[in-house]
Amino acid sequence: MAEAERKHVCPQPEKLPVELIAEIIAIVADGAQKCNPQNDENHPFWTLTASSLVSRTWTTICRPHIFHTLSISTENTTARLSFLHFDAPHLSEYIRTVHLWWNDDSCTALAWFPECFARLKNLRALHLENGISSLSMAPAPLSAGIVSMLAAPRLCKLALNGWGFASDASDLLSMLPATLEELKLEDIMETHVTEKAPPTVRFDALRTLELLDVFHPMLEFKSFIDCPNLECLTARYHYEPWNLPPWIPDELSELELYGMSLPSHRIELIQSAGLAVPECNIPDFGGAIRPSVLTVNLSGDVSYLELFAWIKNCIDSLPFPGTIQSLTINVTNNHFLDDHSEGLYPTPLEYEELSHFLYKLYEQGGLEGITLSITIDVNSRASDAELYMDEARELAKLETSFAPLVEENVLDMEFLLQRSNNDGMLEPIMRCSIERAEMETE
Repeated sequence: MAEAERKHVCPQPEKLPVELIAEIIAIVADGAQKCNPQNDENHPFWTLTASSLVSRTWTTICRPHIFHTLSISTENTTARLSFLHFDAPHLSEYIRTVHLWWNDDSCTALAWFPECFARLKNLRALHLENGISSLSMAPAPLSAGIVSMLAAPRLCKLALNGWGFASDASDLLSMLPATLEELKLEDIMETHVTEKAPPTVRFDALRTLELLDVFHPMLEFKSFIDCPNLECLTARYHYEPWNLPPWIPDELSELELYGMSLPSHRIELIQSAGLAVPECNIPDFGGAIRPSVLTVNLSGDVSYLELFAWIKNCIDSLPFPGTIQSLTINVTNNHFLDDHSEGLYPTPLEYEELSHFLYKLYEQGGLEGITLSITIDVNSRASDAELYMDEARELAKLETSFAPLVEENVLDMEFLLQRSNNDGMLEPIMRCSIERAEMETE
């Protein structure tokens, strides 16, 4: 009887190799980093937490991913930090990124905050969002806690949103660790004027700098941040004319710009007030930079002809446009209410104007690839049949207008019409595109 039972025993499934489990969990975690788990029961984060309950091995693998990012907001500040500080201080070693939103009106900084934040020795990225205007204005325990995070030995990325600094920006420089590789400044203002000369500090590790709506004298200093190894600069300004900061190194290899073309009615308003019309906020790049990678993101409530002219004038303003090897242009036109609006689609002439300029740029010899995207958000009223006909017509216009670049196999282009669905998410209703042919390899 025992022998018969042994014959019917089901074989135990082989265990997955630990390396394979780690790869699977890493893929799930990568998706979890890209979206917000709040109010989404299908979010990958919940898959990670469920996976951590399978076994001790799975728990060990999942834990660094689950506690990779700590997000602290007005609603959960004390609760989350209290758990981390009193109940699970050992989890601090897994935290690599902190997002901190603070509201002075509704949050109380407790005395143990600095000790809690000081445990984050493996912190890599710190995001300090709207609500903290400056370290001097923050409650003392919070300010001390932020200082301790800035002192984390491996901190390499800092993002400041909605902060204010003295006119010489010495208070900003005092916050920046020498290990910093990425710095993002967004919505930065001047808080008070100081009579001191602006200091200059060298940051050899800095590779990436984002200046998004920075309204501060630091951009006009002849010397400020000495960053000889800076590779990538991203800059965004709207209607205000601006200059490339003099302290940006000439050896910059990547430049990304966000611009907004002035609508005609705003130009008329400025002129009626007797003021000079800014040159559609086209930057003054100086006379020395020569980036090999250029990305231009442009939006505006104007005609395509005006948008394309802005792009041309912007690129022509570079000291050495012929050094561009990779060019990406993203255009968003906010001029239309629905897909029956007049002038919704560029005319062949408008396309040809842009095509002619890009081809001349290509003929200078350096340009190896162009990516062009035009996006329009509308309230769609067209039927599927109408959209199908529009798509066929637009594709034919693209292929004809950009034929010289298509023949050279240097253009990827997409025209996208999209609308909001019932969930408030944008969905494409018409897309036509041109793609470069893959080169055969021997």
